[in-house]
Amino acid sequence: IVAGTSIGAGMLGLPVVSGACGFIPALFILLACWAFMCATGILYAELACVYKDEANISTMAVRTLGPIGKPLTLVVYLFLFYTLTVVYFVGGGNILATWIPQCSDAKVRIILFALIFIPVVAIGKRVVDPLNKFLMGGLLVAYCGFVVIGTSSIVPQQLFVKQWLAAPFVLPVAFTSFAYQGTIPTLANWMCYDVKNIRKAIIIGTACTLLIYTIWVMLILGIIPYSGEWGLQYALVNGQDSIQPLEHFTGNRMVFLVGRLFAFCAITTSFLGVGIGLVDFIRDLIGKGSRFAPNQAILLVLSFALPLFVALSYPHIFLEALGYAGGFGSALLLGALPIAMVYIAKYRHQAAIATNFYTKKSVLFFLFVFVILEIGCECIHLLKGHL
Repeated sequence: IVAGTSIGAGMLGLPVVSGACGFIPALFILLACWAFMCATGILYAELACVYKDEANISTMAVRTLGPIGKPLTLVVYLFLFYTLTVVYFVGGGNILATWIPQCSDAKVRIILFALIFIPVVAIGKRVVDPLNKFLMGGLLVAYCGFVVIGTSSIVPQQLFVKQWLAAPFVLPVAFTSFAYQGTIPTLANWMCYDVKNIRKAIIIGTACTLLIYTIWVMLILGIIPYSGEWGLQYALVNGQDSIQPLEHFTGNRMVFLVGRLFAFCAITTSFLGVGIGLVDFIRDLIGKGSRFAPNQAILLVLSFALPLFVALSYPHIFLEALGYAGGFGSALLLGALPIAMVYIAKYRHQAAIATNFYTKKSVLFFLFVFVILEIGCECIHLLKGHL
């Protein structure tokens, strides 16, 4: 679940935004984001194993931050996960164009993707878990196939381009690419609040994600040049993912098809993980302690209607939505919030949170500074885009 949720639409945007800085600076950013997101995931796990039945993000926020916790979490969580869901609808619809070439209307493809996979989320664990494993298997097979087939098309000189000043602007999409923390409360419940095993799952899952991303970015940047027609800069300007230009530079249709299969599995596994987290969050938000607990149909409408509407209204918003999701949503919900909650729970409320490397005051302070840096990079990027 951790790896499957992380490896999603962000992966398709990573090489596009990394093209301006080059592979080596992009690798540095990936390492920094991996360490940060692994740490904040473990912070969420520590909290979930203390609060157990009240382990959803909104209730943990109320217990630690007080009355402001619930509205703050509501706004940030819904912003992030609605934005991510928009990305998955748009990205999934784009990929269906490969398998259903007769369907040229982007909006119809988005609706088709939604009609197929929203019911899967509705059924829940008994279908999501085995399907996620199956898709992860397909993802790994397609990924290995892409590595084998695509390696011969790499132009080594392209991997040594270094523009360090452009590297910080990779942060927002890189943040989104490691986003999985919304599934931690559900995962903790499934794993019976065994904090050691949850911590192990987070470390192994995120490490696998880092390795896969590193090789993926190396391949794409080695195959597709940054400038020129159909280059990564062209994809960036036109809001495209990194798969679309492949066929133009390899001349190999198989590379393109295997890349598309990989992208489909990546987006679908990520959508399933985010989807179950979003539905659980809304159920917890408006259902517990109420005589008017929503039924499944109402939960699905509240979870997916708005992002589906946005995706249909702006079917080319893929990269822009990724930037918003990482630059603000991931930074606040998956970065600042768990840091603040653990600090208050452990050092003010004296909650039974274990003392380890991740919960030290100095480490929490360093992680918070990193959040400020990431938000600052996204703000500068937006200001440059409007000037």
